[in-house]
Amino acid sequence: MEISVSRAGDMEEITVIKVSGVIDSETVDSFAETLDRVFAEGCYNILLDIEGLTYVNTAGLSTIADAFKKCTQNRGRLKILKAGDPIRELLDVVRFTKIIDLYEDEEEALASFK
Repeated sequence: MEISVSRAGDMEEITVIKVSGVIDSETVDSFAETLDRVFAEGCYNILLDIEGLTYVNTAGLSTIADAFKKCTQNRGRLKILKAGDPIRELLDVVRFTKIIDLYEDEEEALASFK
């Protein structure tokens, strides 16, 4: 799994987290630690770019759900960018698409935080 973190928005109020590879039992802790660091910096607007994500296990899904809850509780939002078909289907099955906004265009996703 590879993770990169950057800031976006007029005042860098949005954290873009790009995740590629797999989130499984060996990598989920690193994924969770990345989210925790972002929260520790006081940023609760997260755009999760998962274009390169090929697999996510239940622990990874749970981590995403926990991050969504933490963002919401702190008046922020978590949104997902560029979910590939297999991952999108999984997000549909676990009903994440009912509560988390999904985007294909980064500019549109970033604008949606305003």
